[in-house]
Amino acid sequence: MFKPRTIFSALTAIILALVTVIQVDAQPAFASCNPTTLNLPVCPSTAASTSASFLDPTAIITNPTNITLGEKVYVGPFARLNATNGPISIGDDSNAQDQVSITASGAGATIGKRVILAHLATVKGAATIGVSGSTGPFTDSGTGTSFSNTQPETFIAFNAEIDGATIQYNTVVNFHSRVGPGVTLPSGKVVLPGKNVTTNAQATDNSLGKVANLTQADVALQEGVIEVNEAFAKGYTELAQASLSNVTGINLAPVTAFNPGGLPTIGGVVTQDPNYRNRIIGNVVLQDSLAALDYKLGNRIAIRADEGQPFNIGTLVGLANDVVFHALETTSLTVGNGNGYGPRVLVHGGRQVVNGAATGPETSVGDNVGLAPNAVIFRAVIGNKSAVGEKSAVFNSTLPARTYIRSKTIYADNGSLISRVEW
Repeated sequence: MFKPRTIFSALTAIILALVTVIQVDAQPAFASCNPTTLNLPVCPSTAASTSASFLDPTAIITNPTNITLGEKVYVGPFARLNATNGPISIGDDSNAQDQVSITASGAGATIGKRVILAHLATVKGAATIGVSGSTGPFTDSGTGTSFSNTQPETFIAFNAEIDGATIQYNTVVNFHSRVGPGVTLPSGKVVLPGKNVTTNAQATDNSLGKVANLTQADVALQEGVIEVNEAFAKGYTELAQASLSNVTGINLAPVTAFNPGGLPTIGGVVTQDPNYRNRIIGNVVLQDSLAALDYKLGNRIAIRADEGQPFNIGTLVGLANDVVFHALETTSLTVGNGNGYGPRVLVHGGRQVVNGAATGPETSVGDNVGLAPNAVIFRAVIGNKSAVGEKSAVFNSTLPARTYIRSKTIYADNGSLISRVEW
C-alpha cells in the first residue's frame, strides 16, 4: 500500500489520481456545431472537408440548437434527429445512416465517438451509446485468443432499437435486436440477432442466450464501417461545397478510395435530377424509366451505390416508403424483375462469409420476390419466387427458389441458425 510521507506528497497523489480518473472516465468533448439552417448540409458551414460533418439534405432535424455534432460525423438520407424533449450529442467519427431515428427525452441521447448507427436503427429516450466502458482484454469466443481494442467502437446494427439503455463501447447490438430501458450492455458483449434484452443479467450472462462475446472480426468490421463513413462526411462535404445541387435527389456519388463516383442510369439514360424526392446515388442501373419510377416508388427511399457498386435493378413492381439499398465496399448488388418491397425493407450487398473469410456469393435478389415490411437481406442470395416475412432477416445464406421465410424469423448461415425475433 502507498503511504505518503508528507501532506504535500499525499495531496499530490490525490490530484494525480483524480487526473487519471478524469482521463479514463470523462465523457468525450463534443465540438460546438449545431445543425441549424446555416450549418446545413455542412456542419459547421465554414469547416474544411477534412473535419466537417455532413448531413444529407433529406435528414429531418428537429430543435437543432439542442443537437451537438462532433467532427467527421455522417448523417445519411432521411435520418431523423428529434431533440424536442431532450438533447442529442453525437461524437467525432460517428454516423447515423439512412432512416436512423434518434428521439431524445429526459437527460437526452448521448452518442459517443466512433459509434455506428446502421440503416434503420432506432434510439429512444435517455440513451447512452459508446461513451464509457473497457478496452479489454477480451476473449474471442471463436478463436480463444485474448485481444484489446484501444480505439473503441460501438455498432448498433440494421433495424436494432436502443430504448433508454446504456451501451458501452466495444459492443455490438445485432440486426433486429433491442436493448430496453435501464439495461447496461457492458464492453465485450454482442447482442445476438433478434434478441430483446430487458435485464442486466441477460446483457452479461452468455448462458441466458441473449449475448455472446465480442470477436476480433466484429472489431475489424466496425473499423472498416467507420472509415467508410468518415470518407462520406468528407466526400459529400466536397460535393456540397462545389454545388448544393450535387447532394440532393438523383445524383453523384463522391469519389473515394473505394468508389469511382458517377451518376445513375435510369431507363438507359444517365440521369442527374437534384429535385427528385428520393435519393438515388452513384452507379445504379435501373431498368424502369424515370416516368415509371414516379409511379412505382414511394417516399424517403435511399438507393446508394456510394460504397459498393454497381447496382443492377430490374423492372420493379414497387418500392414502399423508407426502403434502403446499400452495399459494402468492393461488392455489387443485383436485383431481378417483378419484385415488391414493403416499407422499411433493407437490401444490403456483401459477400457471404465462408470459413471466416468474405469470399462467398454477393447479395442478389432473384425474380418475382416479395419482401415484407422491415425485412433485412444482408450477404444473402434470394432465389426466384421466394418471400421473406415481416421483420425477418436473411443473413449469410443462399435461399433456393420458392423459399418462404416466416415473419419475425432470423435465418442465418444457410439454416445453421434459425431463431425468432423476440419483440
